[in-house]
Amino acid sequence: MSDKYLTQQQFYEMYLEFHERIFKIHVKCMERLVAVLPFEKLNQIDIAARLIQNKPILNESNLIIEEKDLEHIFDLIFPIFKKYSYRNKEPLLRLEELNDRRRISLRKLVIAQLRGDDQVFTDISKQYDIPSILLERIIEFVAVPYLELCAEYFNKKLSGFDWNQPFCPICGSMPTMAKVNESARTRFLWCRFCDSTWSFAEIKCPFCLNIDSKSIRIIFPSTNKPFRIDACDNCKNYIKTIDELIVNEKYNLSVKHVETYYLDILAKSLDYKIQNHLKFYLESI
Repeated sequence: MSDKYLTQQQFYEMYLEFHERIFKIHVKCMERLVAVLPFEKLNQIDIAARLIQNKPILNESNLIIEEKDLEHIFDLIFPIFKKYSYRNKEPLLRLEELNDRRRISLRKLVIAQLRGDDQVFTDISKQYDIPSILLERIIEFVAVPYLELCAEYFNKKLSGFDWNQPFCPICGSMPTMAKVNESARTRFLWCRFCDSTWSFAEIKCPFCLNIDSKSIRIIFPSTNKPFRIDACDNCKNYIKTIDELIVNEKYNLSVKHVETYYLDILAKSLDYKIQNHLKFYLESI
């Protein structure tokens, strides 16, 4: 067994352990947020107006979570990052000091993430010498409990709308996984930020909207497993996909996203683009 294989295996075990601890913290945070957040204010959002304009429901104007609530989540999440991000010790110490001194606004960063405003992260990165990729990953984990609760609140109301955009109808994020059923001719995309799923065209790249089947590749690393890569040779992006005709158990997409990390390594080896949240881990191998 090669040293490289052993290193990757050890990293994968640590990767699973890290996410297991994050998931447990998220459950605790969601239980607290249910009790303290004014979810009734979400009724004031004109869902129809936003979706008809192909805009996600959540934006900076209807963010009901306060800085103190995000700080509480940060304080629970951050020690886990300190333990597992051994290559980022100094930047993490700088970030911890900035948060303790309230020099950065977590709420502002969550809004930037919802807007896809990378410049906000870039500016903080340059000012305080903290890698943008590290900031983005931490803020994602801080935002997830709130976004998931909002998604639970809105998902039942979405059934009356025809949403077929390549981004999440709740928070506007791009999809990370998909599930397909060729028998039923259905395909659903999944958002890792708020755990929402929505219907999308069967043969269509959700990143560049390419519909040429000749340039869309389906890659099964194993013939007896339901997990595959749907890759686009037009834009070189990919999405991990679960084939529901093969899967023989109930599954949670958040868990399967973590467990199928090997598909991301395979996609990278085939020269497909890796999203920033995965680069954070891949650069640690």
